[in-house]
Parts: sequence; structure tokens; C-alpha cells
Amino acid sequence: MKRNLIVALLISAAYAYSQEELTPVSFEKVALQNSFWSNRMKIQKQVLVPVAFERTQEAVNDLTLTGEYLKNGQGTLPTSSRFNTSDLYKVIEGAAYLLKMERDPALEKQIDEIAVIIAQAQEEDGYLYPTHTTGSSIHAEHWGGFGMGDKPYSWVVHSHELYNVGHLYEAAVAYYQATGKTNLLDIALKNAQHVNRVFFEGDPNYNEGNPVNQAPGHQEIELALVKLHRITGEPLYLDMAKKFIDIRGITYIPDGEGTMSPEYAQQHAPVRCQHEAVGHAVRAVYLYSAMSDVGTLTGDTTLAPALDRIWHNIVDTRMHITGGLGAIYGIEGFGPEYELPNQEAYNETCAAVGNVFFNHRMFLLEKDGKYMDVAEVAMLNNVLAGVNLEGNKFFYVNPLASAGMVDRSHWFGTACCPTNLARLIPQLSGMMYAHTDHDIYFGFYAGSSVDIPLASGNVHLEQTTAYPFEEKIQVKITPSTSGQTFSLKMRIPTWTGSRFVPGDLYYYTDTPPTNWEVYINGEKITNPHVEKGFVSLNRNWNTGDEIELRLPMPVRYNKAIKAVRADREKIAVTRGPLVYCAEGIDNEGDVNRYILTTAESPETTRIREGILQGISTIRNLPAHYIDSKGDLSLAAITLIPYYA
Repeated sequence: MKRNLIVALLISAAYAYSQEELTPVSFEKVALQNSFWSNRMKIQKQVLVPVAFERTQEAVNDLTLTGEYLKNGQGTLPTSSRFNTSDLYKVIEGAAYLLKMERDPALEKQIDEIAVIIAQAQEEDGYLYPTHTTGSSIHAEHWGGFGMGDKPYSWVVHSHELYNVGHLYEAAVAYYQATGKTNLLDIALKNAQHVNRVFFEGDPNYNEGNPVNQAPGHQEIELALVKLHRITGEPLYLDMAKKFIDIRGITYIPDGEGTMSPEYAQQHAPVRCQHEAVGHAVRAVYLYSAMSDVGTLTGDTTLAPALDRIWHNIVDTRMHITGGLGAIYGIEGFGPEYELPNQEAYNETCAAVGNVFFNHRMFLLEKDGKYMDVAEVAMLNNVLAGVNLEGNKFFYVNPLASAGMVDRSHWFGTACCPTNLARLIPQLSGMMYAHTDHDIYFGFYAGSSVDIPLASGNVHLEQTTAYPFEEKIQVKITPSTSGQTFSLKMRIPTWTGSRFVPGDLYYYTDTPPTNWEVYINGEKITNPHVEKGFVSLNRNWNTGDEIELRLPMPVRYNKAIKAVRADREKIAVTRGPLVYCAEGIDNEGDVNRYILTTAESPETTRIREGILQGISTIRNLPAHYIDSKGDLSLAAITLIPYYA
């Protein structure tokens, strides 16, 4: 009965949305076919997700002990971790996406068993947080019960109570989409209704019956509530997301420094009055993502000016060329404008994940390709750098330079980054296409096939490409009826122009090429018009029509504006959407002793074997080498993509 209700709500919700809303094609609707991403999905399935489940077993144990405590009123207490369950929920979410691509009874059984454990750890009224349920938080030795407070919702600024369940909501939605099962969704909805009572209505068992009415210190539940709304059609959850956004910086403003400063969790001002990116970078981009979602789904245009200001502040003053955010250690966050160090850069992997989320949502809100340009750069460079090609070692921070040997770690005490990778990479296919009633937008390019519903009928697309290493993108169109009229909007990335990525920070040193081309059925389109980053191909389409988009990928040299002191006298090398780097293993001596000289047409080759098979490298790039005496000699340097 409940499943039928959800389906009915979904149908009614679909009719409620505006005809002109830009709707993403869900991940499970897109079949990946090229090796770049399909190989990544295999690694996710075979290595990364199993590794992540193994290394989040502590959270399963804590939930098991909590269930036993609720049943018996005593027993071994769980650990006093504030957030380890959030990592488990993220892994479940990532696994659910993989299940939709390929059903796996053993993996499904594993998640079902964990769902039983989570349900047993949930209190009757919906509350779910092992440390407060069992009282293990009072055994923590410092900082208000190790940042949790002495009772539920008494230290919302740092407890992660709402952050954790937000990740549960996202996992529950993904698992329902993948399997149709409501076991996790039932837990999530029960908790969300509990949170609404406690925070916005008043519950006699919490906060003396008064509504808590405080936004969480670590954002996440806001965008997760939007997902609950999308899957159920229930207005309550969208309303809750909007309330959490509306009260931030109003009902509670911390008074302190560091992690208790008002800026740290973006609580220094009402969100509509904020004008720059400040504080903890992950919290910030999760907030901006939710603001974009709420603006899209409610039609609340009052959020857009703040989002626009903040986005420009990021891309114009606070983003590394890899799409990395949060350059500053200590607060894991944004520093002053133009403070973008290289060797000391923080650039947490989670912040890059959030940068992808934020920009994808801004694209859906504004229908502007510049946002997908930023998302692409962050995804291909900083996000993918967070995990090795084998899928079992990780970077938490992603500096742009090093003084010696740097290697990824097997895991971290705070495991948010590897578990975020477990859930983001399988979602990527859900960012490749979006549509209105009459238009189809290409977000990310990748070999894939998809069916897209338009007002005039379904359209089947077959995309073939070796992007991001090769320039050709070919699309075969099969409309439901010959002569079907609609627009195909192909993204023309910023990197084809005068700069690598949107914003004022970076620019090419050489003359930009202007020779990207688009063909329909072999005939070149003359003077194609680009609007908001897309070339629009509007016509009556017939079965078998083909598009070919050519995006030339010469090696490019990039400089930062002078305000970025750390980048003065430095060059970054890019090709297509990829940032390249030099590693010691490929080059003689210390790579920090090389001085690049420009070359008109450096040699690029695809590696034919080994772990780097298929990856494009830049070889014999002209340079000088400075020896220990300070003498210069002619040299050549080899570069590989930064993510690799």
C-alpha cells in the first residue's frame, strides 16, 4: 500500500512542476558505454564500494549496539563518534546507484541486513543517533560531549545529528530508486517527520516542548529533504528544506572564533544577504546546492541574487584551476580572496564533490552551461584525484604542488572523502542529460545511450566519444516519430575559448582557437549561435540523423591574474578539460626545478598498457632544468593528467 502511495505521489508531483523546469535525466536512465566512465563504474563495484563497506563496519557495530540497548536497556555502549554513521549511509547510497546499473543479490542482501540494523537503532518517535540514544556521548571527555551536547539537539551547531540523517535520506531515496524497496525509505520518512515536529512544531520530549528552530551547523539535510520531496511528492519535505535555509543566520548566530565563528558554517548573515564564500567549504557548497534546489522547485527567485554573487565570488577569487575549493587548513575552508597556495593548498575532496553538486544544480536553475563547465573541471580534476585508479587508496587534501613523495592513504579517521567518492561517481550519469518539454541539454559528454521524454514524444540518443581525451562527440538521434521537432543543446565548454574555466582568475597565454565545429548529417553548420554556453540545434529530426561536435584539444598554457600571489611566474598546462601535472617517476631530477618554455605543438600520446592505459600524456614538453648549482640546461618534461 505504501509503495502504491509513493508512486501515486510521484505522478501527481510530475504534473505540479513547471513545463519549463529543467529536469535532469536520472542516473538509472542513462547507459554508459565508453571506457573512461564504464571502467570507473567497474572499479566502484569491484573495489571501492566493498572497501568502503569494510572500513565503515564500526558504524554498523555502533548501530547494532544501539539496537540492543533499546531492546534491553543496557549493554556495551557504541563509540562516541559524531558522524561515522553518515559515512555508512553514503556507501549505501553509492551501492544503490550501482545496483540500478546491475542488480546484485548479494549486495542487495547486505544492504537489506544493514537496513534492519538501522531500523532497530531508531527510537520509536523517529530519533536516530546512537551516541545520545545510548548515552555514550556523556563519556566523551571534552567539548560538550565531544561536540554533541549532553542530550538530543542541545548542540546542533556541531553535533551532526541532522547531517547524518540527511545522508540516510539520500541513501534511502537511491535504494528505493534502484530496487523499489521502502525499508530504508520508511526509516528516513519516520525520521524526517520527527525532525519536523522537533524543529518546527514543538515536541514535549525535546527542548522543553519548544521548537528548536535552528539550522544545523553542518549542512546536508536541506538538499536531502529536497530528494525526499522529489521521490514522494510530499510538500512537507520541500517546505522543511526551505525553512532550514530561511532561518540560517537569523535564529542562531554563534559567537566565537575558528569552528565557532559565525562564518564557519555560513551563519553570519541570512542566506539572501550573503555575498561571498566563507567558512568551511563543504558546508558552504552543500548549503548553496540546497538553495539552488529550493529556488528551482519553489520558484523562490529571492535566492538567486545571493547564489549568483557567491558563485562569482568563488570562480573570480577563491577557486583553484582544478576546481578545488577551500584552500585553507584548520578550517578546511575559504580564506581571503585570491589566497590560493599551491603546496599548502587544502582542497578537500569533499569540497570538490560539493562543487559538482552546487554547479549542477545552478545549471538546472539557470540553464547556463558555465555551471556545467565548472562542474566538469571539478569532477575530472579534483574529484577523480581523490581516489587512485585501482579504487582503494584516497586523498583527503589535494595540493597543486609537493616537495617530495606524496601517496594516497588507505583510509582516514574522518572518512567523509572516500565515502563521498563512493556515492558521487555513480551519480555522474544523472548529470549528463537534462530536458524541458521541448529541449534536450547535454551536460557532461560521455559515450552513452538514453531515452528522453519530450512533449512531442520520446527521443532516443546514442552518444559515441572518447572524451575527455579526444575531440569528437557523435550523437545518433532516433525520435519516436519522423519529423519530430525539438532542440538539441550541445554544451560548448569555456575551455574552447580564451580561458580554461569560467571566472576571472585564469586565462590562456596563447591566442585562443575558435575552430570548434558542429555537423548535422555530415554538413557543417555555418555561423552556429551560442547562447548561455550551448549551441542550439532546432529542427525536425528524423530517425538516423547524426550530429558531430568537434572540440579541438590543443595543449594550452594558463596564467593566474596577478592578485594570486602564489601563482606569479607560474604556468599551468591544460588540454581539453584536463589539468596536467609532472610526477617525479616520469622525469629526471626534481620536477620543481623545471622551467617551462612554450611549444607550438607538444607531443601528446595515449598510453597503451598498464594501469594508465588509454590516458593521454604530454611528452617532450620543452623546458630548462636548474641544477643544484643554479645552472640551466635544456630539458624536456612529461606530464600526465592531475587526477591520474
